[in-house]
Amino acid sequence: MRLLTIAYVSVDDPADKRAWSGIHFHLVEALERAGHRVIAIGPLRPQPLLFLCRLLNQFSLRLLGKRFHYRDSVPMAKAYARAIERRLKDVEADILLAPAGLSAIARLRTRLPIVHFNDRSVHGALDYHAVLRDLLPWSRRQSLALELDALANAQLTIYTSEWAAAAARKALPARAQDIVVIPMGANLDPVPPPPPPRGFPPDTLTLLFIGVDWVNKGGPVAYDTLKDLKRRNIRARLVVCGCTVPAEVNDPDVVREGFLDKRDPRQHARLLEHLRTADIFILPTRFEAFGIAFCEAAAYGIPALGPRTGGVPTIIDDGVTGFLLDPEAGGAAYALRIEELVHDPERWQRMRAAARARFERHFTWDAFVAAAMDQVAARGLVKRSR
Repeated sequence: MRLLTIAYVSVDDPADKRAWSGIHFHLVEALERAGHRVIAIGPLRPQPLLFLCRLLNQFSLRLLGKRFHYRDSVPMAKAYARAIERRLKDVEADILLAPAGLSAIARLRTRLPIVHFNDRSVHGALDYHAVLRDLLPWSRRQSLALELDALANAQLTIYTSEWAAAAARKALPARAQDIVVIPMGANLDPVPPPPPPRGFPPDTLTLLFIGVDWVNKGGPVAYDTLKDLKRRNIRARLVVCGCTVPAEVNDPDVVREGFLDKRDPRQHARLLEHLRTADIFILPTRFEAFGIAFCEAAAYGIPALGPRTGGVPTIIDDGVTGFLLDPEAGGAAYALRIEELVHDPERWQRMRAAARARFERHFTWDAFVAAAMDQVAARGLVKRSR
């Protein structure tokens, strides 16, 4: 396929490494690394509408205990469309790519073929993800309707997991053939080399937890896992990155790293060192649209344990690169799986190699771009005469 000029539509600034967990930044880098030209159509901040919508949401939460999901609302969709259409007037591009762009493309009118990319479908994530719970009835209806508009308006919709894709196909069967699954890449800079050989088990087993919310990411279950391992006479420690561990967790075997900013070289180096030295990655998350942290663990060849929920089963190959557990599983269930590996070091070594191999095939942004461009070419979205 020839190299393309891509109008990259994003509500957030794609140059901001923290926007959408760094996804925009790393995706744009991968597109440019492949030789494509990227024209940023964003960030999009329609004022004063955005301020008023946020204010309405705050009033609704305080007075009614209900959310106004303004990001996927009709007023915002119309405002986004107007802003994008103005910016596209002087742009010569081959395709329009809209990551996390449901409301950005729902009412958009353009001659460009639209490729929509997201990690969740509203139809599958309502009442599942925290930001899509307790919506005002009319806000709920608008979000669902706008997703149908976006699916109908896009020539290609890419979801990062089968969980999300299946919900979208069920919502709009007429466009099922235009909905595909391509996993996201790990937000690592640079991508690490294959992990060097090392022995297992060590004298003290290191469990690594990376999550920004102790409760929602399953921190209490991870801590129960640590305690259960010690009851089984397995020496272990739990390294927690990304969040604050509650004060009542008073255990010298819990390493409290807190939030580590990847933009700070020293903090970034500490995070990478934990990835290099961890033996097991554990994230018993309560809900997960995809789970990039699992991809980062795979890059370092760390066998991972997580729940069978959301996008996690797209990343963990159960029994091959780690273990999938019931979403309600407690620390004892996680500890039992870890103990199996402690008593079967060769299996841990096989999982380590398989995790890294799976990462290289599926979980880099270069792999994502190659697969997405293959889909664009297969559908003939870019004409030779363009």
